Amino acid sequence: MSAAEGGRLRWEQDPRGRLLIFDCSDNTLEEARSLFDGFHAAVLAEPAGSVRVLADFENAAHEPALTRRWKEAFPEHNRQIRAFAAVGVTGGMKMVIAAYRFYARLRGGDIETKMRFFENQEEARAWLAES
Repeated sequence: MSAAEGGRLRWEQDPRGRLLIFDCSDNTLEEARSLFDGFHAAVLAEPAGSVRVLADFENAAHEPALTRRWKEAFPEHNRQIRAFAAVGVTGGMKMVIAAYRFYARLRGGDIETKMRFFENQEEARAWLAES
């Protein structure tokens, strides 16, 4: 079963339109790779500047090869994503995302405006509803 089929990557409706749910919580490395592939395809299929994402990274699996894939995809994702709200960013994932954000700033991305961290999904959804 792919990550999308398991409901980890799906579109939901909210007051502002469609919201891409990107649930990486408690995933395996295999799921993390599959989620990246699905996320990448979903984001690229949408109009530029239109994608709003709610991501859950609690206890998410990760590896250096996946970080490289995220960095390589940054220019395309940056063009497509309007807002990215993340919850569950702790431990090793906090370091991975900090490195990604540093890379994004070097590439000229407006990561500080587009990507925010929240304590819970309710706060994240409220911010996305305004984005």
